Amino acid sequence: MSLVDLKKRPAGKGRKRLVFAAVLLLVIVCGAVGFSVCLRWKENSRIEKKRRIAQIRVQVLNGTKESGLAQKMADDLRRYGFDVVDIANAENDSFPETVVVDRADNSTGNAVYVAEALKCINIIPQLESRSYLEVTVIIGKDYNRPQKKGFLGRF
Repeated sequence: MSLVDLKKRPAGKGRKRLVFAAVLLLVIVCGAVGFSVCLRWKENSRIEKKRRIAQIRVQVLNGTKESGLAQKMADDLRRYGFDVVDIANAENDSFPETVVVDRADNSTGNAVYVAEALKCINIIPQLESRSYLEVTVIIGKDYNRPQKKGFLGRF
């Protein structure tokens, strides 16, 4: 039986089922490969983020009158994997809100990682070329307050 003979053969139910099964198998294989690539990409992204977070040196300053907040926040940041290198009081103890200050990155990429961990929305760039720090966190009076929940229970 040659290839020409197969083409001349009328398409029956068996041939259509075979084509359908082949297409279905191809779709399943492509889906499995795509899913595997997606999982691999997501895992690599998570590892890269964790590696980058470990390289961010953070200073935590207490900008409130409540003692011990800087140590508590430093412990929280260390649990996330940040390198907290300095804990102190801020010049002023009446900061109304917590602020994340980016010291080394124009795109505020380092500060965004810290702000995400703290669920803080206040990020300001204040570059210091001579500083060994990447990020400074100044704790404000809003730290430790229960956060408001939205309509669906999300922030």
